Amino acid sequence: MTAQLTPRAPEVAPALGAAGNNKKVVLDVRNLKVYYETPSGAVRAVDDVSFQVYEGEILGLVGESGCGKTTTAMAILRMVQPPGRITGGNILLNEVDLVQLEAEDLRNVRWVDLALIPQGAMNSLNPVMRIHVQIGEAIEAHQGKLPKAEMKTRILDLLKMVGLPSRVYEMYPHELSGGMKQRVCIAMAIALHPSLIIADEPTSALDVVVQRVVGWGCKPRWSTASP
Repeated sequence: MTAQLTPRAPEVAPALGAAGNNKKVVLDVRNLKVYYETPSGAVRAVDDVSFQVYEGEILGLVGESGCGKTTTAMAILRMVQPPGRITGGNILLNEVDLVQLEAEDLRNVRWVDLALIPQGAMNSLNPVMRIHVQIGEAIEAHQGKLPKAEMKTRILDLLKMVGLPSRVYEMYPHELSGGMKQRVCIAMAIALHPSLIIADEPTSALDVVVQRVVGWGCKPRWSTASP
């Protein structure tokens, strides 16, 4: 006899200061459903999940492996891969429903209003491109070509924000430690001052000491990076 296990939905940790404040709601997820179609039927990875994220707040999704945390994050980014698909609900970012946006409109939202700090920085950076080229491409894709001196100053400021030395500017990813790569990804995420940053277990692959450097060291810098 076989039994089919249905993953539990992720628990939502209360947003800091969410109750009784007048802060702007940046993200409003309403009754989100993400199903994966399989030969034996649909797997309800995310089923009727709702939560809000207020301006200046940090909210965490907590749950065991396979409960739908990453799927929820990917759904907000509209990056759920087949056979998964969003089957219901709304994802309002600054009152714009991301579920209804076309591909080109989504492209304009990503990085500018919504950014991701990935779980595996090692697989997120191009190994044959210098760090300044990768950060610069993200900026120029949305803000156009900038004078070389202005771009260099901007990238060096971003690296400084996340606690990286200026020499990282000319380095390749393979020359950096795991913690340094992760901080480069954080620098890219805050480069265009997005309203919302999604961090998908950004320190899970790092040792405890580096986790503290990346997590606690960069936390205040995320706030100061906002316009």
